[in-house]
Amino acid sequence: MRIVKIDHHKDYLLLPDLLWDGISDNPVKGQAVFINKGVIGQFVPVSSLCDSTLKSLETIRLDGTLMPGLVDCHVHFSMNCENLFQAIDEWDNRPHLVEDRVREAAADYLANGVLAVRDGGDKKNIGLQVRNSVNSGRYPGPVVTAAGRAVYRKGRYGEFLGPGIESVNEALTQIELFRKEGIDQLKVIVSGLVSFKEFGVVGSLQFTTSELRAIVNKAHSLGLKVMAHASSVEAVEAAIRAGVDSVEHGYFLETRLLELMAKYLVAWVPTLAPLGNLAAGRHLPYEGADMEVIRKTHEIQMARVKEAFELGVMIGVGTDAGANRVRHGYSYHEELSYYAAAGLSSHSILRLATSVSAKIIGRSGEIGAISQGQKPFLIGVPGNPFESLDVLKNPGLVLLPETPVD
Repeated sequence: MRIVKIDHHKDYLLLPDLLWDGISDNPVKGQAVFINKGVIGQFVPVSSLCDSTLKSLETIRLDGTLMPGLVDCHVHFSMNCENLFQAIDEWDNRPHLVEDRVREAAADYLANGVLAVRDGGDKKNIGLQVRNSVNSGRYPGPVVTAAGRAVYRKGRYGEFLGPGIESVNEALTQIELFRKEGIDQLKVIVSGLVSFKEFGVVGSLQFTTSELRAIVNKAHSLGLKVMAHASSVEAVEAAIRAGVDSVEHGYFLETRLLELMAKYLVAWVPTLAPLGNLAAGRHLPYEGADMEVIRKTHEIQMARVKEAFELGVMIGVGTDAGANRVRHGYSYHEELSYYAAAGLSSHSILRLATSVSAKIIGRSGEIGAISQGQKPFLIGVPGNPFESLDVLKNPGLVLLPETPVD
């Protein structure tokens, strides 16, 4: 894979076999793309180019498809893809290991064509630190939208994600603090985890709808979107009615909740890889976990994804990378394979993976599409991804701006 940093002092001409802009129904052949002063310029037919134009610009030829970089709506740089408790111990006692690991994870995203991610947070602000390191040029990586530390109720699920609160007033004060720390979006924990022992069991609701609405309104007043960790009918309905921007995970949904999400434009990030990868590998993550419960929960989630898509719910591709058996970067292609298994077309999956997911993480107009005036966050893949999503696994070219997104 070749990474090209676009020099904003130079002009470029991109000559791919196929061009897909992240929105159109199909890729097109015979189109050239200009990059002028670091931003995407005109699209013109290759046949209209003269020899003098070709000689005057730095030309990048691509045997395959030029397309927007992929977007992962839910990752955790802080986690090691194996054991959460081991990762937490590293945060406290072996920070050099964390630094090495997040550098590798950032590189793995680029190697897999994932040029933007949204980090779902941790109590040490590791995701925020990765964002700042990439933006400052300390090491290469994707554009990071960071949630920083999360709001959760003390004594419930979420201890590794934030300091916790005991009252809504405390939560409102905490949100102001997190905003000063530089978060891009707010993460709020609405429910506990999905059980791998008993089918259909989810950790208890942490906030009432009115409490959650106060938290969401505060975040919105500060210009922050809200991503809500929520599974179960009760938790997801509270999140929707409180006005969150996206529901993360969202296991055991009912049709009426999907209809509400479509009506109120609440996005859903169903994170299929964590359970799908456990089931595929026949791996039990802890003593007492039941493989049949994991398999059944995953299959129901995939069926809901197909239903949600048909109902018009805005769906974001998010892997929950860092979770057990969910590798940073590489798991993205596993996530897409579950969408395909759920019955979505390649075209639909590609749109969700680019322009739709960019909108969910708050980066529409910056990434996720090839459009005039945007900075180039682009990948070149061999062949045609509309014919086989597998070509996304081996991007031969990554184009990045010399300076990061503002």
